[in-house]
Amino acid sequence: MIPTERHLPYYVPKTEVERRLAELQASLARQDVAAAWIDGIADLFYYAGSAQSATLLVPAQGRPRYVVRMSIERARAESPLAVEPFAGGRALFAAAAELIGASGRLGAAFEITPASLYAKLVECFGASRVADVGPAIRRRRAVKSAWEIEQIHRAAEQATRIFARMPTMARQYETELELSAAIEFELRKMGHPGPIRLRRIGQELAMIVVVAGDSALYPTNFDGPVGGEGPSPAAASGAGWKPMKDGETLMADMVTAHNGYHADDARTWFLGREIPAAVRQAHAFCTDMLAVLESHLKPGVAAGEVHRLTTEWVARQSAPSGLMGFGENQVKFFGHGVGLELDGLPVIAAKQEFILEPGNVIAVEPKAFLPGVGAVGVENTYVITPAGCESLCPTPLEISAI
Repeated sequence: MIPTERHLPYYVPKTEVERRLAELQASLARQDVAAAWIDGIADLFYYAGSAQSATLLVPAQGRPRYVVRMSIERARAESPLAVEPFAGGRALFAAAAELIGASGRLGAAFEITPASLYAKLVECFGASRVADVGPAIRRRRAVKSAWEIEQIHRAAEQATRIFARMPTMARQYETELELSAAIEFELRKMGHPGPIRLRRIGQELAMIVVVAGDSALYPTNFDGPVGGEGPSPAAASGAGWKPMKDGETLMADMVTAHNGYHADDARTWFLGREIPAAVRQAHAFCTDMLAVLESHLKPGVAAGEVHRLTTEWVARQSAPSGLMGFGENQVKFFGHGVGLELDGLPVIAAKQEFILEPGNVIAVEPKAFLPGVGAVGVENTYVITPAGCESLCPTPLEISAI
């Protein structure tokens, strides 16, 4: 029964897994960490090629130990690594102890490690022997291989296809939520898995945020500039029951996904025959700002420098209201890395020392929010290339009336 032939085209190549593990082991050696404890689902998929319930123990030298709870059968089919069945917590900790020896340090990604696990690691090995390798893992994952970029390109193609159909789809539904559901249905037929993976604990997001008019300015719990009423207080962002009506903008902000990899793109339309001059001007400001950001997205430039240069350009202009978020929704970044998680490195924000290099993939999102009208602006996913940056979403940036 396993492997199913339908999954074979999606398997992570063995060479990818081997290269990633070799890079991780070199990083552990540089940090004087004897072994890493990896159990976050995105990190497991990255280093083992299988998103099963498991723990991957990676020594600085030697063979990794891939200990799987469920499903052992799937893990053996999907991963090029040897799979060991989970024999209990004591056996797992004993395996970790064997890898780090009497005085070595064990690394874990602190930003996603549950407090209960951290407490057990400290109890077993002592606080001085438990090290944070999360930043090193995130930084390494920020540089995508050609195979990874192809997965992200396929994800971005989903947005391109939906954007082309938006003028027709938008007029078929009355509320944001109905339109959002229709788009989600189309994305699922294209292979979108549904869930969006985020590194930050406690954050969640719908795969598609459709907002019309002042709904785009509504306070939200998500760390992004776009608001959204959501359907209820329990789902405090994204599309809600608001009717879409003429005289407002409509923004579709989509986190598309293919084979675990995300892209993040947005476009804006105006509901009505004539786009007001103020709306055109505010949207044009955002597309001009995107061009400025594009000009600075080059290898060798620090992410913080991209933010500083763009901020200086904004200060010389007449910026529209609600730039990068209205009220509490205003964010301090212009873009963020995307990949196996939506909130990856690099982040285009002040004082970020991350140096851009070929293989980085960044979603850049200059947006503004006009009371009584809604959101304007765009979001594009880019790959950093030796020559600069390349957009993965070719849909025109201009606002159009529908």
